[in-house]
Amino acid sequence: MTIRFIAASRLPTPWATFTMHGFEDEATGKDHIALTLGDVAIGEPVLGRVHSECLTGDALFSMRCDCGYQLQEALKRIAAEGRGVLLYLRQEGRGIGLLNKIRAYHLQDQGYDTVEANEHLGFGADLRRYDLCVPMLEHLGVSSLRLMTNNPRKVDALTRDGVTISERVPLTTGRNPHNEHYLSTKAGKLGHMMALDDFTPAGDVDIERKP
Repeated sequence: MTIRFIAASRLPTPWATFTMHGFEDEATGKDHIALTLGDVAIGEPVLGRVHSECLTGDALFSMRCDCGYQLQEALKRIAAEGRGVLLYLRQEGRGIGLLNKIRAYHLQDQGYDTVEANEHLGFGADLRRYDLCVPMLEHLGVSSLRLMTNNPRKVDALTRDGVTISERVPLTTGRNPHNEHYLSTKAGKLGHMMALDDFTPAGDVDIERKP
């Protein structure tokens, strides 16, 4: 695999001004980014998250999942700590792509759960890969992560690919009436280590309403 660093720039956000690092996967043509804050290359475990793209949750404020809430909470925690890294990987819909994700949502509207919908379309429940994290973290000088995730499979996959995970940090936020079944399915069928009672409720989105 060839992951090529392209460029870095400042990225001001509501929580902190991060440095955004752009990478290209030459095999697939996909672009991935890393956001860093503070000195992440000092050899100590770094608070971090490996976040897979979710256009609907991250950018369109969807309440069907917890992805957007997790993204914001991870950035808030990194900002509060003053040091950390977030890898943003372009593997929408647990690896099936945006249009297939919409097809899966259509099936969920008919009563399928998130795993059944993917499998009905002929995909595995989770097709994401994490080996591309290794060269990105090496470029950043990160040798160990305190990983914010509820997914032990992600911890296992990253470990197999050569990433040292010193600690799994739970990330339970964004529960709402639209995603409770989704969260239960992730726990029951995908092995995510969480219970609905662990979650902080989703806050209201402050949207200006024009007359």
